[in-house]
Amino acid sequence: MSAVEERPAAFTPSLLRWSSGAFDLSRGLLGAAAVVIPLVVGFLLGLVEASVLVTIGALNLLLVEAPLPARTSAHVLAIACATNALAFGAGTVVGLAPRVLEIPFVALGIFVALWGTRRPRWENVSFFAAVMFVFAVGVPATTPWGILLRPSAVLLGGVWALGALATVSLLWPRTPRNLFAAPSPGPSIEGGPGPGGLGHAAVVAITATFGFWVALELGLPRDYWVMLTVLVALRPDLAATFAYTAARVLGTIVGASAAFLVTTLIVVPWFLFPILAVTTALCFATRAVNYLVYAVWITLTVIVLLNLVYSGGPSLAIARVIDTMLGGALAFGAALALAISGALGRPPFGPKAARPQIHASPSR
Repeated sequence: MSAVEERPAAFTPSLLRWSSGAFDLSRGLLGAAAVVIPLVVGFLLGLVEASVLVTIGALNLLLVEAPLPARTSAHVLAIACATNALAFGAGTVVGLAPRVLEIPFVALGIFVALWGTRRPRWENVSFFAAVMFVFAVGVPATTPWGILLRPSAVLLGGVWALGALATVSLLWPRTPRNLFAAPSPGPSIEGGPGPGGLGHAAVVAITATFGFWVALELGLPRDYWVMLTVLVALRPDLAATFAYTAARVLGTIVGASAAFLVTTLIVVPWFLFPILAVTTALCFATRAVNYLVYAVWITLTVIVLLNLVYSGGPSLAIARVIDTMLGGALAFGAALALAISGALGRPPFGPKAARPQIHASPSR
């Protein structure tokens, strides 16, 4: 039996790797409840847009938690709750700036958000702060009050999700997801760009911002999806970047195709709630099973969620595919350029990182 060093190997997923034992139905059901309940309450109160922001805050907070068998401590999640809201507020401010200021501040914001990826413990916290930042930039506030109200809604969603996790832990203390149990280390699934330090964070920020500028010039309606794809796909290793890009693009095509059919056939918002509950549950349940499958469900979940508040219908599915393909091409192009640079003796992130070593266990 052989053992592989955990951290580097965690960022080289195979499209064919299938971890059926990692299916987590309990996490899926909790995720569905945490996401759908605020939406239902918001629709009943007539606060549709605010409820979507609360839901996004809850969704991102739950994604910060590493999948089984790892545990994420309560104080890490509490910090993530605050950083998500702060990042969303910062993105809202940047999104209101004129283009000449917006572009450089987008790059700076992504770089600052990814600062925490230097340490595995804060990797997911840092990555999802970057996600919230670019989302806020891409969906600008319609009123000046949005600078305060939008991050407040995101914070409320994070608190709601954290409260749900705490409630489950208190009611079922023996659950492997006990929030108050000692945390255990484990690889993230869609966390930060992995080991690469601040140099890689800078490359991701520059590439994502370039993608944002291209999307703006092309007039793409959901330009922030380009940046999100770069955040997910661009890794310090070329093979890992290719694997994540392929999984993201293929999963997005499948998920967006399903979303196109769903949003074409169903136009009554209330009928979308059961579908959203199922897709969210499967998103969280399959998160550690296979990244391509996870990409299918997260794509379907996001498109159905946005159709509840923003106009667009099936066109959102088409935009998702176009933006993801553009972001994936930019991520792979940047990784390829960096790999060539390293091969010529100019490693882009300082000294070349050693490849993961596979050791044969002497006892087994």
